[in-house]
Amino acid sequence: MRSQLEFYMDEIVKRLERMHELAANAFIDSIKSFEDLDEDAASEVQEQVEDIEELANKIESSVFETIARRQPVAGDLRALATYSHVAYHLHRVGRYAYKIAYITKLCNGLDHYKELESLPYLAELAKSTLAIAMRGLVEKDLSEIDELEKLEAESDRETADMFEEIAGFLKKMDNIETISMFYVIVGRYCERAADQAFAIAERAYYMVTGERKKLGLAYKKEEQEIGPH
Repeated sequence: MRSQLEFYMDEIVKRLERMHELAANAFIDSIKSFEDLDEDAASEVQEQVEDIEELANKIESSVFETIARRQPVAGDLRALATYSHVAYHLHRVGRYAYKIAYITKLCNGLDHYKELESLPYLAELAKSTLAIAMRGLVEKDLSEIDELEKLEAESDRETADMFEEIAGFLKKMDNIETISMFYVIVGRYCERAADQAFAIAERAYYMVTGERKKLGLAYKKEEQEIGPH
């Protein structure tokens, strides 16, 4: 039979899982709205983000209430602190989705001058990193951490290639500065969403092991070592 503490903690985890689902979907939908320059879809994304913010507030309240009433210690207290941090990071992903949707609305009267391939790909990479981080948290399984590092390295390469491509178009075409700026900003939001996943993974690692681990450095170091001399 589960204790009251276990019951409340399980309920918080369920809310985090739902928040992750909403945030990941809103982020992908925001990229799609930008790809299609669909203002109605952008408005729907912004409405979705309201649900994410509401869940974040509920999780924070539940964490505080559980700490105050159930007096958790050791690992349980560490888990509750982690849940609060994770809710914050998922909330940030939702905010990035909101901002991308807002950029879609700013594009009124503009058109894409290229096929959008990098941005949807970067968004999917961010979604994948979030999924890995959340599995580490919910299932307490840290076996995919190395895959997380690889995904970040791939995201860095894709972002660099996209920026180089945009620079090439800017040299050849006129009147594309504004939409080019939006490409760069949206790409940065994709990177930031992945950064939130790394922060979640670091919290999951701490929750499971009780030790701190800085992620996102292994493959950068590897690339520096094999780079040109």
